[in-house]
Amino acid sequence: MTVSNIMIIDDSPVDRKVIRRILEKKLDNINVLEAESGMNINEKLVANNVRMCILDIMMPDKDGYQVLRDIKEDCSVMDIPVIVCTGTEDKQAIEKALSLGAYDYFSKPLSVETMKISLPLKVTNAIKLMIRNEEILYLSYYDILTGLHNRRFYEEEIKRLDTERNLPISIIMGDVNGLKLINDTFGHNYGDDLLRKAAGAIRNACRADDLVARWGGDEFVILLPRTKTSEAEVIVKRIKEQYSKENINSIAVSISFGWDTKKESSQHILKVLKSAEDNMYKHKLIENKTTRGNTINTIINTLHEKNPREEQHSKRVSEICQNIGHAIGFSEIEINRIKVAGLLHDIGKIAIEEGILNKPGRLTDQEMDQIKQHPSIGYRILTSTQEMMEIAECILLHHEKWDGTGYPKGLKGEEIPLAARIIALADSFDAMTSERTYRKALSEKEAIHEIQKNSGTQFDPEIARIFVERVLCRSKECAM
Repeated sequence: MTVSNIMIIDDSPVDRKVIRRILEKKLDNINVLEAESGMNINEKLVANNVRMCILDIMMPDKDGYQVLRDIKEDCSVMDIPVIVCTGTEDKQAIEKALSLGAYDYFSKPLSVETMKISLPLKVTNAIKLMIRNEEILYLSYYDILTGLHNRRFYEEEIKRLDTERNLPISIIMGDVNGLKLINDTFGHNYGDDLLRKAAGAIRNACRADDLVARWGGDEFVILLPRTKTSEAEVIVKRIKEQYSKENINSIAVSISFGWDTKKESSQHILKVLKSAEDNMYKHKLIENKTTRGNTINTIINTLHEKNPREEQHSKRVSEICQNIGHAIGFSEIEINRIKVAGLLHDIGKIAIEEGILNKPGRLTDQEMDQIKQHPSIGYRILTSTQEMMEIAECILLHHEKWDGTGYPKGLKGEEIPLAARIIALADSFDAMTSERTYRKALSEKEAIHEIQKNSGTQFDPEIARIFVERVLCRSKECAM
């Protein structure tokens, strides 16, 4: 537990000793400091990180009223609770002290009740008040997630630092790439980790006097007094190098940056901020396309590393989808699309626990509920990039059934996109003909029988017929 520093300000060594002994005997986790006068007391309070002080009113050179007034007029110490010590129940003195901002009071000489109960209780409450005020102040100016300053603090500081002596002033805006994708794929805990790592890389790459703040969401801002554009570019490069070493679930992370510099007093600092933000968005447009494509490839590779069986399954499903597309008479563009969709149909399983994916036996109902989330997760992953938008919907719906008993939407018949119906059949056929630890693989003939049996309920009857007759070439043996 944190130790709280208490300052006793009293010209009487005897009184200081008595008060010290009372507090040290009655209270834990305190450190009692002493000052024999109020001279330079504010500097002492700051230097010793004092959380509350006990102040005697009657002192030579500088009485307690003036000391109290000095404390309450100094923004660096004004929030420290002050308990004043007065002579015998002097109501006028007490009222004056309270009007100047004293937190509480007690009287001399110290009574037994004061020593045993009252004074320790007053001190305890004062310390709690100080701690609560510190927490409120922290929340006012800091971002809880990253530990950086927040936007409110930044907007106040930019006004204070916007002076001629700080020119040139550079501003860097940064936007973390892929936060939504990470949140949708792995959950918000991983997204929070992404932001914390970004904040750490930015903070470590900046200098002591640079102001770093979380601007909001996935954006950060850096204010650099007395910094040229070329120096800002060096800092950006340093951040990127450091952040490139980080990853979230094996996925490389990146930040897009923009920056600008105020060189003349006549320039408005907010226009420089807007210019830095505009430059950031230009860079983000260029970088995001590559980042998202690489991220999806990484997700696929990571999934296959977690479960090598999934890689072979996806390749076989992709090939079956391609063959069905040929048999139906798809164009080359449509065949390529269904082939890619087959390859990516289980991409959402990246967010499923590895123990569930690789479980040797049958899944429990709770585990099955987790598995059923993978089409929705896959959809969110693929809709993050424009190139994959066309196949995202069929990934979402590839577990729908012809009779409407599938998931996640319970669509039926031709409400289900054709590509999703094709993937559903290809996925099921490969699952039936592949060996599992809890069952043997079905022969092709047995699998065909299952397809025929479920035609019109689980499977689109026309796709089932085409698959058996034209893809498997068993029309004579397995007439529909």
